[in-house]
Amino acid sequence: MPSAHGARFVIAVVVLLTLTGPSQIFANVPDFTGVDEAARDAVASGEIPGVVVLVGRGDETLYHRAWGWRTLVPTPVPMTIDTIFDIASLTKPLGTTIAVMALVDRGALKLDAPLGSYLREFRGRPFEQVTIHRILTHSAGFPALPPNGTLNGGFPAAARALAQRPLDYPPGTGFQYSDTGFILLGEVVRRVSGEPLDRYLERILVRPLGLRDTTFRPSGVMRARVAPTEFQNGALLQGQVHDPRARLLGGVAGHAGMFSTTDDLARICRMLLDGGELDGRRVLRDSTVRTMWARAPDVDGARALGWDMSSSFSRAMAPFFPPESVGHTGFTGTAVWIDPPTRTYMIVLTNRVHPSGGGAARIRELRIRVAAAVGAALFLPPSLPVSVASATGPAADEGDTGDGTLPMLPSRAAGVVRTGLDVLVAQNFAPFQGHAVGLITNQTGIDARGRRAIDLFASAPGARLVAIFSPEHGLTGDATTEVPHGRDALTGVPIWSLYGPARRPTPEMLRGVSVLVFDIQDIGVRYYTYLTTLVYVMEEAGRRGIPVVVLDRPNPITGRIVEGPVMDPDLRSFTAPHELPVRTGLTIGEFARMVAAERKLPVSLTVVPVAGWERSRWYDETGLPWVNPSPNIRSVTEALLYSGIGLLEGTNLSVGRGTDTPFELVGAPWIDPHALADALNAQRLPGVRFEPVMFTPTDDNYARVTCWGVRLAVTDRAAVRPVTVAFAVAGALRTQHRDQFRPENIQLLLVHRPTMWAFLRSEPLDRLVGWAEMERASFLNRRASYLIYP
Repeated sequence: MPSAHGARFVIAVVVLLTLTGPSQIFANVPDFTGVDEAARDAVASGEIPGVVVLVGRGDETLYHRAWGWRTLVPTPVPMTIDTIFDIASLTKPLGTTIAVMALVDRGALKLDAPLGSYLREFRGRPFEQVTIHRILTHSAGFPALPPNGTLNGGFPAAARALAQRPLDYPPGTGFQYSDTGFILLGEVVRRVSGEPLDRYLERILVRPLGLRDTTFRPSGVMRARVAPTEFQNGALLQGQVHDPRARLLGGVAGHAGMFSTTDDLARICRMLLDGGELDGRRVLRDSTVRTMWARAPDVDGARALGWDMSSSFSRAMAPFFPPESVGHTGFTGTAVWIDPPTRTYMIVLTNRVHPSGGGAARIRELRIRVAAAVGAALFLPPSLPVSVASATGPAADEGDTGDGTLPMLPSRAAGVVRTGLDVLVAQNFAPFQGHAVGLITNQTGIDARGRRAIDLFASAPGARLVAIFSPEHGLTGDATTEVPHGRDALTGVPIWSLYGPARRPTPEMLRGVSVLVFDIQDIGVRYYTYLTTLVYVMEEAGRRGIPVVVLDRPNPITGRIVEGPVMDPDLRSFTAPHELPVRTGLTIGEFARMVAAERKLPVSLTVVPVAGWERSRWYDETGLPWVNPSPNIRSVTEALLYSGIGLLEGTNLSVGRGTDTPFELVGAPWIDPHALADALNAQRLPGVRFEPVMFTPTDDNYARVTCWGVRLAVTDRAAVRPVTVAFAVAGALRTQHRDQFRPENIQLLLVHRPTMWAFLRSEPLDRLVGWAEMERASFLNRRASYLIYP
């Protein structure tokens, strides 16, 4: 039970959101210090020679600066803001897509028309569903890269060669970022307009907007300002396109080949933000721009036409800009991100591949840090008319007494807890007679006697176990990388991995399966990936008319407490499966009910409930055997702390992986442990004490390097709020070690813009908690419909 001391720290948060969304509220005086720090660090690393960043709002340039070197070899030349860059895949949205949409404007091209309407080589059944729209959203089925040799003869021979190759997947059924598709769009523009892509863009975009430095093949005069890329065949590429497939096509291609400057790209951004017109010169209709930037349903809204919004390729940028923003990145180290509602944009150009093709890891860090700094500088979280009684945790959950204590419950010794699997064992698996079972499980799928669900289903009367599916960490729960397919040694049943190249069950995997059974122990944390595996299973089962049965298990950290922000819905990913708070307060069966209902999945779902469990019970109060659900969750305490400290994993901290107590430790080689412990203990966070510590992890961050930091000693597990603790730790480190600590990747698991913006603006902890909990009441109301247990 929570102590009276802990009760005093419960906050009552009453949030009245303004009708104005966060993307419509600007900082009065944007502070771009974080951009400068990120760019300086990137150049100082030696991995990125130079950087130019431009940030604008409407017609106003808010920030424009250059760092480092345009050229390192043969002679160093300083970077300048007028440097011309090979913008690589920014060619797709800022060149080819604009050309395609201009043809749509003129009635020469239809988005829903099949590709074969414009390229005769692609007429016929295999390509009937390959539309211009699907090519623009990378959902047409084309391979990521053209197969070797298909471009050697240029067009039209390349079109004939590509039409002889099968699609990778049926059009409209998946997403695969594809250079191939955009190469074909470049040829579509040529045949429909009667001009090569570069000349067409020169006529409809470059000259009307007065772009001085935008071209596909820079002239000799311009080349002096071009940032070179790398050496090819002993010669430095400077003014020749870096992409080898674009070079095969003579430097003009739909997927890559454009060169430009931040100033020219800013004019294109302004034209698009002004509805397709700039300085009285119209390039596109306003309605056409709106169509181009609308979320495309055939890729679950993750992309627009030619632009990214929230796909896996945008993870470094989208989480820091408002939900309706669009953008793109380029291989050479380029990026553009635009927020149409606020008419703001950011351009980042680098020469990260100069001179030897490196900088891949550093450019990702730079993009994240710049996007985070720009987002925090430009966008304010919603106003918080909040009544805050304390700064250390969310309000009492529904069902609490309000003073931090829980209502009286029956004696916990009185009831025997039986998992959904145990319930089925008692029924002798009667519901599965006559069924061919596909079982999604791992090492946690055992009954009260420790017997595997696999063996129990394999011997169940009248049922046949025909397929086993394993999640992240594999069937035995000890894998730390992708998991291969296999075969169960005891039963001989094939094991299909759902954590490898495929993360959804495919038609081949589901062949012969008449019912899917899910039996995996979750830990009640949104970013624990077993939840996503269950979502993918339900979605694929619904498409094929296969019923799903979830064998429920207790939430190890109770089903009472809900904590942390409800994720932004447009940022779904493998670690963000549904609009939940960080600590979900749900069992996996309740989660399945919520997802099936809220997404309107056409799946027949049955949940076999846990018998004898109440929401207030911790796992070690159930009498069930503990099995580590993943390699680094070895106790209830670690599961509890993971719900907050797990947010810090993407940063440059060790969270104790590679030690005996993961998630009970936080450290790094540069931390002052006593200062950190003192600062955290001074905040008097309920249920936890911080102890200075030294440790040496054996793997993960800082493997075999001595780290200094704090040990988290949980003194009252009912009172501690791990998400609040994580923000307290991150805030203290940002104050004490701003030059070393890199907190931006917290957002990769937090996926809540208002809270992250507030943190990056150094808002106090009580206000952070306010933003994190602002959708709490709404979620509790949503959750109520799906709860199974008292």
